[in-house]
Amino acid sequence: MRIKSKAIILHSTKYSETSLVVKAYTEYAGLMSLIVGGVRGGGKMRFPAGLFQPFSLVELVASGKPGTAMPRITDIQLSPAFQNIPNNLLKGSILMFLSEVVSRCIKEEEPSPSLFQFLYQAAQILDLYEGNCNRFHIHFLVKLTGHTGFYPNGSFSSQTPYFDLREGSFTSQAPLHNQFTSAEVSKALSDFMRTTFEEHHRVEVEPAVSKALLNALVAYFELHMTHGREIQSHKILAEVLS
Repeated sequence: MRIKSKAIILHSTKYSETSLVVKAYTEYAGLMSLIVGGVRGGGKMRFPAGLFQPFSLVELVASGKPGTAMPRITDIQLSPAFQNIPNNLLKGSILMFLSEVVSRCIKEEEPSPSLFQFLYQAAQILDLYEGNCNRFHIHFLVKLTGHTGFYPNGSFSSQTPYFDLREGSFTSQAPLHNQFTSAEVSKALSDFMRTTFEEHHRVEVEPAVSKALLNALVAYFELHMTHGREIQSHKILAEVLS
């Protein structure tokens, strides 16, 4: 078996003194776990560790015998290399958070060309974006719901001022449970639903509302998409943004 594909690195863990197990979302094979050697330890490294940072965009070649646990990466290169993210603490923190969310949400091994292109293009937009990216991650989460089957139903209005996180719908009355958003947060959510990556900075939202919306979206993902696994890195991102 031989695989050649563009891929997005989601996570990597130590496998041996010089090897990693890499979790990647590939264009042609979907979610994969792969082994790569020559990354860690002493001596000459075959592959720089920077290739395996969260959300790195790469093109890789992997091979393995049918029935083996994981294919082995035989070649990998950045495609393209980020220009600004490596030297930008905020953008790097955003990508780390997004990588965790995507890693928690994507479980299917089947490829999804539309999801892959969304993720690939979003990372490139963030890298080259010159405006205020303080709410880029919020817009990303809203748009990601459209690729995972849980896009919010309806929109904010004076008649539907609440967003029910359990049902995924804007509602006219506050639910009996406590997993819903206030009118201010619901309006911000609806505004982000109607905009693009290039224009998301035009959404007018107070810092407190932005923080509340992020927490609500994390809760929404945990309810519907992460299979009970908690998302943690938004707490680090909040510290960077503060």
